Amino acid sequence: MHMNDMNIVAIITDYHISITAFLLFGVLHSFCAQEAFKNWLAGWAGLFFVEHFWRLIYCAISYVSLYQVISIFHWGLHPDANVWLINYPDWLWRVIVVLHLSSIALIYTAFLQSDYLEFWGVKQAWLGARILRGKVPAGSGIVLFGTHRLVVDGLYCWIRHPMLIGGFLFLITSGPSRNNIIFLFMYTLYMILGAYYEERRLIRIFGEEYRGYRRQVGAFIPKGIPRPIQRDR
Repeated sequence: MHMNDMNIVAIITDYHISITAFLLFGVLHSFCAQEAFKNWLAGWAGLFFVEHFWRLIYCAISYVSLYQVISIFHWGLHPDANVWLINYPDWLWRVIVVLHLSSIALIYTAFLQSDYLEFWGVKQAWLGARILRGKVPAGSGIVLFGTHRLVVDGLYCWIRHPMLIGGFLFLITSGPSRNNIIFLFMYTLYMILGAYYEERRLIRIFGEEYRGYRRQVGAFIPKGIPRPIQRDR
């Protein structure tokens, strides 16, 4: 399909499966990260399960949903739409390659700062397994991810959502094919809505500490040269 065929009706009709799958992923991904859902799950499966094993299961389900299911629906069902729609000049191609590699470095650094083993739930699951085996006493170790510390240094003193903006930069510097452009629009919508609901959750958890951080640091674009974060008391 040519560029002039990329109207809203044609896109929704042609990509309705991947759009629906991505919408379901976005809703479930955000909903299952909320404390209300975790409290419900704790009442059904037990608090120990939620604190130690849910994060790993949640990340595994998210990975499979995004990279196995949605990817197949989006790119696998439209192989002819992987052709580039624009031919970049050489100088612009070099700039885009640098930005693309920078996006990977940005995401990787943000993962490291967030403690990626804890982010993926590996630390929690390992601790839970050790408790079940009697290696360490129950009640010791870390709590639910994202509830016990607010990261405000490193990348996080520049922007509040480096992982999300890193994903955006990665996609916008990928090949300008019809598939990639449409997926970029879907991701951008998810990025904005996901950040909104994530910030509501962080305000409930950290209160004025997060509100003060939000006043000083931009969500996706730096507000200027970062200074030491002043925490509200």
